[in-house]
Amino acid sequence: MSAFPDAGTRVPIKRLSTPALIMTSIYNLGVNAVWLSYNLFLLPILVQNATTEKTKGIVLGALAGIAIGIGVVVNIIAGIISDHTGSRYGRRRPILVWGMLLTLPFLLLPAFFRPTLLIVSLTYLGMQVFTNVSSAGFQPTLADFIPEEQRGFSAGLKGLFTLIGSAFGVGVITALFAANQQTLAYLLLPLIFALTTLLNMFAMAPYDKPVPDVPRLKLSHVLIDMFRVQRRSRGFFWFVFGSLLIYMGVSGFQFFGIYYIEAILHITDQNAVARAIEIAGLLNLTISMLFAVGAGLLSDKLGRRNIIIISAIIAALVGLFFPFARTFVVFLLFSAFYAASNGVILSVDTALTSDLVPPDEAGKYMAYANLATGVANGVAPPIFGLILNFQGAPTLTSFILFFAVSALFFLASSAILALKVPNR
Repeated sequence: MSAFPDAGTRVPIKRLSTPALIMTSIYNLGVNAVWLSYNLFLLPILVQNATTEKTKGIVLGALAGIAIGIGVVVNIIAGIISDHTGSRYGRRRPILVWGMLLTLPFLLLPAFFRPTLLIVSLTYLGMQVFTNVSSAGFQPTLADFIPEEQRGFSAGLKGLFTLIGSAFGVGVITALFAANQQTLAYLLLPLIFALTTLLNMFAMAPYDKPVPDVPRLKLSHVLIDMFRVQRRSRGFFWFVFGSLLIYMGVSGFQFFGIYYIEAILHITDQNAVARAIEIAGLLNLTISMLFAVGAGLLSDKLGRRNIIIISAIIAALVGLFFPFARTFVVFLLFSAFYAASNGVILSVDTALTSDLVPPDEAGKYMAYANLATGVANGVAPPIFGLILNFQGAPTLTSFILFFAVSALFFLASSAILALKVPNR
């Protein structure tokens, strides 16, 4: 039996004002500033400084895979705990804030210790684990208190803040590195994460209400509940599998773009690489922001599934041409089309997820949906790292294979979504 009232007996959710929708989405800015700055720039640089040219891809892939894999499991456990939280401070806010507080010490490690492989590993593992605890308190909010007719717009705002956070992580952090202000960069990330988490917590206060008489779960019950699913999932798990394949395609280049710039575009000076990442990242994120919000609004009127399918097919086609971007200008052109597709996927995927989850277990099912990004971010780096280094240092041939595999993931996901998921 579910611990919560049946969805059909719930009081209808009232429409939120635009300022409320904005402020209950701002958490995405801080957490993605952390995730994207590490995945796109900081972690590759730290690993490169702690390893060798011939092993950096494999070490990066293994470290990212292990840390993200653990984070995914933690996210599901934290989501279940959140569903059963009876705190007077709300159902989601306690775990949101505790996760943030536990993240901060790990984000500060590189500011005070030399980046050995041990320090790099502790930093990334701790960051992944505890940001996933915190995000377990944020992920269900779209299903908890956002009306269905506003979810596309809300998801678009969340996508917008995801991309603003990414722009901060790419633009500000790389600029600080280029100016030899690395310590300031490592201090700024925990500050922005803490600030946005607290702002989001206060904005959620009128809507994040404790569930009456919710049973407290023991740890053993939480572990059992991880594997208990409702029979009527309306294509939910097929959707998660399709999303997993999409993010397998997206996640690969996220980690290894810096190595493409070095190996294929022959930009090798660290300051020049930082500038290249900054220019490409900010351009792509601007494009993604526009498409994320626009597609979110459009999905409220036209349905969500077909928009995702079209975007995945476009990403596959663009990816096949990517290895032949031999100049930085052409690289920017291809990556702009890629960014537009990814912006659409980012927002509409989130909205469709909230439509499909059972309302009484939104925390657990949104954590299941997070498997799509979490598992992809954990599995893709080792796979693509091996592809890049199968000849030794990355080459044009290895990048051609890299993008061909990525395109296969996009196309397979489109077929699954078209055949198994309703066009909500």
